[in-house]
Amino acid sequence: MKITFVGGWATSAQQYPRLAASARFLIPFTGVAPTQLCGVIAEGGDVLVGWSTGAHMLLKDCRNLFSGYDRVVLIAPFLSFTDSFPKRLIRGMIAGMENDPAAVVRSFHENCGETDIPDYNPDQTVQLVAGLDFLNSSRIEIDGKFSCPNLTLVHAAEDRIVRRKAFDKVAGIVQNSVIMDIAGGHKISETKLMSIIKG
Repeated sequence: MKITFVGGWATSAQQYPRLAASARFLIPFTGVAPTQLCGVIAEGGDVLVGWSTGAHMLLKDCRNLFSGYDRVVLIAPFLSFTDSFPKRLIRGMIAGMENDPAAVVRSFHENCGETDIPDYNPDQTVQLVAGLDFLNSSRIEIDGKFSCPNLTLVHAAEDRIVRRKAFDKVAGIVQNSVIMDIAGGHKISETKLMSIIKG
């Protein structure tokens, strides 16, 4: 199975080691820039997965490529990150990245429900700040609705990062998609993620 996974802000292969070993594992900003993403995934495959920021980037700029995959799974997608995560908190994170970036990233992972915090790479600070700037301003503007029958939208009940109201805005503009509600926080377990991918 040819799987492409596009992670979220501050994603690490440590979070999903089995998936990272078996799939094309793309990390926004520290691994692939938003302007490069569509070109990287254009060849298609079996399953395309976007998580959080990755889901947003795919939906914003690459949805014309969804038909090149048998299945597309967007976990915790949002039209605008600020629909559930206030701009003042994002600005606070940006300010904190200047003084103690490791603490900012650790706190974010904790709020995601991460139990095994991945290692922080100080060489990625500039790219992570760029990612926060992106999240503070990026918004998907879609006139009307669009149909995507091979799309599954996933939301976890205890997600404190992308709240239900933000997820519902996405669900409201996509016709013929499957809506999947699961237990857990923003960072779902690898076992659950793999089961979703395998369908």
